[in-house]
Amino acid sequence: MAAFGLDVAGIEAARERAARAAGSGGAALVARARAGDPLADVELATLLLAPDVPTETLLAVARARRPAGPRLETFSPLYLTNECDAACRMCGMRATNRDLVRETADDATVEEQLDILAARGLRGVALLTGEYHAGPRRAAMIARAADALGGALRRGFRHVLVNIGALDVPEYDVLLAGVPRAGDGRIGPRVTMCTFQETYRPATYARFMGDDAANPRADFARRLTNFDRACDAGMWAANPGVLLGLDGDLAYELLALLAHVRHLERRGMDVYVSVPRLRKATGTEYKAGVDDDAFCRLVAVLSFGAPRAKVVVSTRESPAIQRRLLDVIGVLTPGSPGVAPYTRTGARFEVDASQFEVLDHRPIEAILGDCLAAGATIDCYEPARPA
Repeated sequence: MAAFGLDVAGIEAARERAARAAGSGGAALVARARAGDPLADVELATLLLAPDVPTETLLAVARARRPAGPRLETFSPLYLTNECDAACRMCGMRATNRDLVRETADDATVEEQLDILAARGLRGVALLTGEYHAGPRRAAMIARAADALGGALRRGFRHVLVNIGALDVPEYDVLLAGVPRAGDGRIGPRVTMCTFQETYRPATYARFMGDDAANPRADFARRLTNFDRACDAGMWAANPGVLLGLDGDLAYELLALLAHVRHLERRGMDVYVSVPRLRKATGTEYKAGVDDDAFCRLVAVLSFGAPRAKVVVSTRESPAIQRRLLDVIGVLTPGSPGVAPYTRTGARFEVDASQFEVLDHRPIEAILGDCLAAGATIDCYEPARPA
């Protein structure tokens, strides 16, 4: 199958059709969604925009489509470093940010962090680094991510996500060299490639990520096709995402994200969908994403509009938003965006050493404990039993 290509003009035309229909067609679409009818992507964007459809109605539709109650998966982020060569204007890790306290965990610290997370019951972890210019540092960081991936799998983590930027074909060989494969060449464990496009509008992407060819994040199309290279390399799970607040047109972003999800599902990949909101970061002027209502509308529409994908919500969100969305999401990720931040009972959350600010600083056990108390089942979490 050909790699994903974004039809920007087609997405913009669909967005305009959705906007025209939003003034009058919302009630009929809600009725169809409640009946379990699949809606076309433009109809999902219409619901997102429909002023006569309350947010609670969309959430109720999403809950009704998940009758078994809250069924969640979890993982925690583990940053190996906050060093980065990219120039993303909204990100605390960007190379030009002199306000960020730079940290890199050595191999022994990474191993210790994996032990701590495992001891605290986590069986899912996301490994994160910056993105780097071609050369020795880039090669070294990919090799370090490969070592951490192997360490997580040896410890029995059932899901490992890798968020280290877009990779070229030979780099996938390095990342996956030690990962077991099935007879058809697909890797055996659940290892998910995470590459958030951040925004699917090329002009907005260039504004925030830059257009200098030397910048490892500047190539929009190369980032867009990273999951196709991952799939060709044997990976069978992908995590695209949009950083809400970079582009003001949520309906456009929804339609583009759905087009990407449909493509990945046609390739046979399991899909996780992340929709983090822009948050405060050191040395940036960008501090706020979309409001709570718009955010919840988007999550609800994704939940019933792409039912095979798992919507991921992190503790960038407050406990109140987590509770509001508990019944309609697929993944809740507690943890810190600091480098190697975990202790046996908590974590460090210093924003001046982190990629961005998170709102919920409670221990992992308290966050997931609230979910369990609300009747959720949680995959990739085995809470420690009282002594």
